[in-house]
Amino acid sequence: MKVFISADIEGTAGIADWNEAKKGNQDYEYFKKQMTAEVKAAVQGALEAGASEITVRDAHGSARNIDPSLLPEGVRLLRGWARDPFMMMQGIDSSFGAVVFTGYHSPSGKARNPLSHTMTGDIYYLKINNKLISEFELNAMSASYHGVPVVFISGDEGIVQIAKQNVPGIQTVSTNIGSGASVDSIHPAKAVKLIEEGVYNAVKNIGVQPVSIPAEFEVEIAYIEHTLAHKLSFFPGVTKKDDRVLTFRDQDYYEVLRKLLFLL
Repeated sequence: MKVFISADIEGTAGIADWNEAKKGNQDYEYFKKQMTAEVKAAVQGALEAGASEITVRDAHGSARNIDPSLLPEGVRLLRGWARDPFMMMQGIDSSFGAVVFTGYHSPSGKARNPLSHTMTGDIYYLKINNKLISEFELNAMSASYHGVPVVFISGDEGIVQIAKQNVPGIQTVSTNIGSGASVDSIHPAKAVKLIEEGVYNAVKNIGVQPVSIPAEFEVEIAYIEHTLAHKLSFFPGVTKKDDRVLTFRDQDYYEVLRKLLFLL
């Protein structure tokens, strides 16, 4: 079985400030290592469960965070941004049997993580069919577009609860519980241990189905700055709902992703 891992950083154990998530800051260096350790644990868990091939998508910021030398041999690592519509899921296709998410976080509009956001810091919220959407849900539908289930997620408690609501039976590890600008975190070594065990169980006994994809999409994007909404309102097929909100409709999820590639 081939396993696809999409890795973010804002849901790694202990992270609490943007300086810890942004490349070039001194505080970032520690959390880059913790992100790598959590990804390595996921890889090892998948290998122990019998995965024949693993692709890791470095999906945070510059997409150049994970130290490749610390991952097991044979793992393929996607670094940098191709500006592919699948974005954080670049490389996913129907040949994979399972998807794993590490370091994921709550969406914009939810106060469950000091670093809550959706794709960029420009977005106040993203809704699909009047439902607030997280990166987890976007990427889980990208996996479903190819018929692949998401079997595991680690990240803050907020995104773990969202994942459980969308994928009954998914294996999870809650690393942090956010409160205002603070987090209550488990020990980083414990996070690594639990992730390895959780991914092993998830891949060894896949008991979940791909998330459902709506037949039609009504997408609503609220921007923090009205000036950005004005600029992007000229994108083909987009309607300006008010000074900060743009909407569009489509029936094909890939076409939704193609639009979001430019609008997010």
